[in-house]
Amino acid sequence: MRFLRSLVAATVVGGLLLSGSAVVATTASAATTPTKVTITKIASKTAPYGGKVTIKPRVKASGKVSLKSKRLTVKHGTTTVAKNKTSVKLKAGTYKVTTKATYKTYTLKTTTRTVTKKKVGVAFGTDVAVTCVPSKAAPYAYDGELYWVDVTATCTSTRFDGARKESMTLYAEDDGTFWGFGDNLDELTTSATPKVGTSFRATLNPGDDLMKSYQVKQTTTTKVWSKLKAKSLTQTLVIKQGKRPNHTAPINEWDCPSWAPIKGNADSGIYHVPGGRWYDATKPEICFTTTAAARAAGYRASKNG
Repeated sequence: MRFLRSLVAATVVGGLLLSGSAVVATTASAATTPTKVTITKIASKTAPYGGKVTIKPRVKASGKVSLKSKRLTVKHGTTTVAKNKTSVKLKAGTYKVTTKATYKTYTLKTTTRTVTKKKVGVAFGTDVAVTCVPSKAAPYAYDGELYWVDVTATCTSTRFDGARKESMTLYAEDDGTFWGFGDNLDELTTSATPKVGTSFRATLNPGDDLMKSYQVKQTTTTKVWSKLKAKSLTQTLVIKQGKRPNHTAPINEWDCPSWAPIKGNADSGIYHVPGGRWYDATKPEICFTTTAAARAAGYRASKNG
């Protein structure tokens, strides 16, 4: 029993290790996309009989690359049929085709810089401890008792930027503190008697939000592009001739082409063969290669030749 338990445990652990290896390998493979431009040969095509077929470049790009152009240059023998075209129409024949792709690759550049931002350090109506330095402190006393002090001071705190300028009358309270209310809606309370040039501690209740600067690191990633690159592939391309149809349109009002000489008249449903009595007098609306093709299309032979 002990041997059986050990065997089962070893099998489970081994399976997990194998499974883990497969997952890691798949993740690593999926995370890396190679940067490359691939040009594939254009496959042989068949043009319709007497017509042309269109060919286009076969170019793929992957990874950190931007494909700028893909063009074709085609030669038939020593004759240049097309040069730097996005697509080319070709009739049956053998051609030398060059596919050219232009592209740029890029690398990612990461830049980190310190940016200063602001947030509310002290919200409107919230008490904050400040240190104030008066530039003016004019007391009013009567019969030896101090009633108020007209104060102009600058107050600072680590919780907001700069200095808050205060200009108000601080009234003496019964508990020995001074309290005042400024035109900027600030309230100031202190237990010290303000004196010019002497700092004092106070509690400020601001009439608006006081802002505080802070710094954050901001990271940006940009693409650094390479110079224009080019890649090309030259191949021999065979365009095959499509099967000739068994019927076609007339070449003019009176004549059929030599390879489809039988004249068909759609109104009468009759076909005429070369040498027939009414052949030269018939204006063809369709031309057949053989009498069998004409009959298959529903036409009958002329009774009078």
